[in-house]
Amino acid sequence: MKKLKEVVVVSILCILFGGVAYHTLQRGWYVGGVVLALCTLPLIAAKLCRLNMTRMIPDMVFGAMDTGLLTIPAIAGGTMFGVLGAIVGSVIGDAITDGIAGFFEGSIAEWLRSKGIEESRLPLSSALGKMSGCLLGSGVVLILATLIGVRIR
Repeated sequence: MKKLKEVVVVSILCILFGGVAYHTLQRGWYVGGVVLALCTLPLIAAKLCRLNMTRMIPDMVFGAMDTGLLTIPAIAGGTMFGVLGAIVGSVIGDAITDGIAGFFEGSIAEWLRSKGIEESRLPLSSALGKMSGCLLGSGVVLILATLIGVRIR
């Protein structure tokens, strides 16, 4: 029963993110701010599920580093080469950023263990941590890109 609850929580968030993204793009809203705001929903879900937030830190760092950095080549590829450029930028960027973010995730986990903080992953805390981190990292990059004048749309 617990596993079903976890699947439902993650599924609801995925559907919610997709719906908000669709409506944000359809209405031409400021996407960086919306994406950044969405990073709070997995944290709220984690709190409601009574998860230990400390366990989520390495996953949040991974998500923020991975998707935050991934957003840069996606924007660059899309700006220079259109949709296909965004896809290739995302694919190549994902391979690169998974390695970089994995290094930071492992380092944070190791540091937490050295301080006596239990950080072992559980399926739901890992999923919610990565979701929140991904939205945080990409939201920040999208906001910064807009502020420096990159034409995203």
